Amino acid sequence: MSETSASNKKQKSSAFGRQARLSCFRDLQLVKNSELSQTGKFCIVVVLKTPPDGQRRVAFLISRRYDRLAVRRNRARRIFREVFHQIYEELSPVWMLFIPRRKMGNAKMPEVLAEVRQMAGRLQLWKT
Repeated sequence: MSETSASNKKQKSSAFGRQARLSCFRDLQLVKNSELSQTGKFCIVVVLKTPPDGQRRVAFLISRRYDRLAVRRNRARRIFREVFHQIYEELSPVWMLFIPRRKMGNAKMPEVLAEVRQMAGRLQLWKT
């Protein structure tokens, strides 16, 4: 593996590696109970502004209630992953939970990204 591809892999892993995921049930409950959220046309963003570990982490809560077809749930997950990748460097340390809404089924990634950026601004999640 060349040196540039190794460095690219390290950059991507910061936003998508295990250290950037919220996987523990206790951590997810902590974010859900924070009561700091924004609801948009395509998704709901729930936030814990002062995480215990001081890291930027994310979880995507996409259940069968959103859509019974796994293909559509996976599409929503891919869109959320790309949105988080786009805003990762601009975020202050925060734990985020993304929940899709039905209208996201027809949405394109730039539309979802624009909405999440607006919600992050209203929640004051950007670095200062």
